[in-house]
Amino acid sequence: LDEKRLAVHVEAIRKAARRHKDILVLAGVEVDIFKDGSLDFADDVLAGLDFVTASAHSALKLGRREATVRLIRAIENPHVHCIGHPTGRMINSRPGMEIDVAELARAAAANGVALEINAHPVRLDLRDVHVRAAVEAGAKLVINTDAHSTDQLDLMGYGVTTARRGWARKGDVLNTLTPAQLRKWLGAKRKFPRG
Repeated sequence: LDEKRLAVHVEAIRKAARRHKDILVLAGVEVDIFKDGSLDFADDVLAGLDFVTASAHSALKLGRREATVRLIRAIENPHVHCIGHPTGRMINSRPGMEIDVAELARAAAANGVALEINAHPVRLDLRDVHVRAAVEAGAKLVINTDAHSTDQLDLMGYGVTTARRGWARKGDVLNTLTPAQLRKWLGAKRKFPRG
């Protein structure tokens, strides 16, 4: 997805939102976090979206410090709302990055960025012990099915179970917010201090 195709996609989403005022329709994107922590779309493009998830999809063998700094740099981008599948693990095929989850969670809490619990059974990332660290740091969580088709939407239960195993409560998870509460959370994101 390049910036031109994204703009066309966002306009289609905005039209759908105008037609369906009875539901909250958001324009969002998942962007790649490069090895240095920068993102694959420019800030002015990201500023025009309602929700931005940043995820590492490459360079997953960095050392613990470098991997942690990489993710924190993405967290500090004022347009990022969520860090997707923070370790990048794939169960039985890739262990994922070693990161300082407590430091990552503190940075997420300080910058108003949620950490994803990816509910797909191949990922389950954040895992339950990481969820616990995020809750203790005051970071918000979002549960995502990582669905690539509608028949995968029922994977949500795995993410809910992972959240519960990590002692997350309703107030810790963005999915539990009403549309008005979510709008308020999204609006507050721009007001959080960086760093």
